[in-house]
Amino acid sequence: MVATLQKLQPPRAMRWVTRWRWITFAFFAAGVLGAVFLPFWPVRYFLSPILLVLGFWSFTVAQHRSRIVGEGSEGEALVAKVLDNLQMDARVLHSVQFESGDKPRELDHLLITHGAMFVIETKYLRGRIAGEVLDREWTLHKRARKTRSRYKRGFYNPLKQVATQIYHLRSHLESNLAPRWAQECSQIWIQGVVVFAHPQGDASAVVNHEHGVVDLANLPQYLANYRPPSRAHRLSYGLRREIARVLTGQ
Repeated sequence: MVATLQKLQPPRAMRWVTRWRWITFAFFAAGVLGAVFLPFWPVRYFLSPILLVLGFWSFTVAQHRSRIVGEGSEGEALVAKVLDNLQMDARVLHSVQFESGDKPRELDHLLITHGAMFVIETKYLRGRIAGEVLDREWTLHKRARKTRSRYKRGFYNPLKQVATQIYHLRSHLESNLAPRWAQECSQIWIQGVVVFAHPQGDASAVVNHEHGVVDLANLPQYLANYRPPSRAHRLSYGLRREIARVLTGQ
């Protein structure tokens, strides 16, 4: 069975939702107080409506960001449930956050097995996904919720995204592990996995097990059958323990 070392945490993007909610409150409060207490009526009737309009605008931004974060969290919860119930000897961490390259980094999930580590990126997209492995952007084709009209939008190639995450994860581990473990860590294999988890998403055009792109239904089979390159070193019990300690602080 998989040992879950860290529970799913709110994503870092949720902090921006909270900030926008506070901005909304500040605009509305300033508009109301200005309408009541400002002594000069030209300023009162000019400034207060502007503040209230800005408050309504920031409210819509907060709602939009909250919906995006909520959908992302729902997808991560679905993947976390699958990972926590894998029938394999492994360790799994959710919502892994660390600093690398002077910037905060966040991994949706990290699965640590004997043979390899898996950095797992969850995509919760409704619609049809199209793209090639080397493209900078992939395309999401979908229908608008209200008008039902078709439209498309691009999003950054998740394979490139997860490759960047792997680079910074390895750098962070080798910088924070003891020299003995850092040397061993430099020789292990870290595989990126992109999971499309939305039940109304169609990722059949981009699913590619060779490059680690799967849908949620096939994730357990992909992980169970995965074989790292022959040159990769196995992860000892001590290294797996130390990696978990560095990333969780425990």
